[in-house]
Amino acid sequence: MANVISPSAPHLTLYTVCLLLLLYGYEIFNFSLSIDEEAYESDFWLVVMADGRWATGLLARVFPPFGNIPMISTLLFCAGLGVSACVLGRVLFRNPSAQLAFVGIFVSSPLWPHLAEFNISSWCVGIGCVLLTLALLLFLAENRFADIGVACLLAFATGISETFYVWFLVLICILYLSVLLGTAAAGVTDARQRFPWLRIGLIAGGALVGYFAMQRLSLAVFSLKLDTYVQNFMRLEDFIRVPARAVSQTLVRSGKLLSGIDPIYLGYGPVLTLLSLLGLLIVVMCFLRRGPLSPLQRLLGGAILAAAFGFALSPIVVSAGTAPVRAFIPWIPMSAFLAGVAFSFSGRFKKLLYVALSAALFISIWINVSLFYTDHLIRQRDQLLATRIMARVDQILPNPPPGKIPFVIVGGPPAKNEGSFRKVEIFGDSYFDWAHEGGNPIRIAGYLRLLGVNNLEPHLLEEAAPLRPSIEAMPVWPAAGSVALVSGMLVIKLGPMPPA
Repeated sequence: MANVISPSAPHLTLYTVCLLLLLYGYEIFNFSLSIDEEAYESDFWLVVMADGRWATGLLARVFPPFGNIPMISTLLFCAGLGVSACVLGRVLFRNPSAQLAFVGIFVSSPLWPHLAEFNISSWCVGIGCVLLTLALLLFLAENRFADIGVACLLAFATGISETFYVWFLVLICILYLSVLLGTAAAGVTDARQRFPWLRIGLIAGGALVGYFAMQRLSLAVFSLKLDTYVQNFMRLEDFIRVPARAVSQTLVRSGKLLSGIDPIYLGYGPVLTLLSLLGLLIVVMCFLRRGPLSPLQRLLGGAILAAAFGFALSPIVVSAGTAPVRAFIPWIPMSAFLAGVAFSFSGRFKKLLYVALSAALFISIWINVSLFYTDHLIRQRDQLLATRIMARVDQILPNPPPGKIPFVIVGGPPAKNEGSFRKVEIFGDSYFDWAHEGGNPIRIAGYLRLLGVNNLEPHLLEEAAPLRPSIEAMPVWPAAGSVALVSGMLVIKLGPMPPA
């Protein structure tokens, strides 16, 4: 196994640890409540099993409740990223500069914070990265028992997150691209000049069968019904029903991610995507021009490159461009690999590439800290709003009844970008706004319980349908009368009523 891992670049481990601390140090020592923590219960493992993530459920059941200990969860997430990045960088590249570039772009990807934000499950994502890295090393062993182990590890990682399935297929593709380009470790390049289509197909098929078998078994054993949360993002039928819109959304979302104009880059995307786009240009030129590669090898390389891009962007395609950005993680190893290729063929321009890498890492650190600080600000706003709402409730019910008070809530408008507050996807979502499940009363009740308010009983807005005319007539927060008791139901109106 040692011959498939190149010697490490000088101080690669120290470089990785320092970079991760700069990227996630604020979040590690930030004890503000993250999204979904308000709903974290002892039966969380059953909830995620019902979503189809049976491996996350098993890990949550076996290990202590890391999900409500922010520091531990984020540390495990960072450890998983760091180990995976260092090992993969040394498998895919023998050039020390390329290893540094791969590790840097891999761990600093602006996609990762959208997973790290979920403390209840981010530690499982770190474990999934390590499992897939181990699966790749077993794949390089090239024997039957190792392949069975690869299929098992891939099935388990898919049970943590479905996107890990295509993440591994991207790893396989870039592994063989590194072989054709001659950048991989010597032991990898010398022995693997043919792409094992059948072997990969059997492993991928076996892993998929194992994943679904375990999913059905876990649902049956714990008497659960499969939730449709993940299935709601499977929008392939849109390409038949509304093909123009589906194709347009897919192309636009893919283009924004690749070009760096997606909102997740906070306006600095071209700096972050420069090295990857340069690496892509180099790979294309290597396969187009005559050189050490035979025509058959160049044709094979083009097919593998197309497959790698297809797998990397598959979550966007499958969802017709509607999936949240946290589903796009298969693009991370692809972009990091292309950045490493740029350094492998840098020649006399290596110093300029180091400047570009330094700029990308600096911007990534700024993006991470900005997003996590935004979440800290919105939690402070939530706490202030909760205090003001409860003051109104105490005025309405100075002597509350002994039981719980039924309540419904009309969510308010999402906060707008201003100053250091930057709303991007889940970052900046308030428990009380309509962007976060329309102001879900169950989540809000869970949040208020954490603040010490446990006498409210949540009800969905649909359950208050007979009271709709009265609720519509109420003013919107913070006007007087925006919190009122209507026919025994406490109504909190933070925004206009949604359509019936």
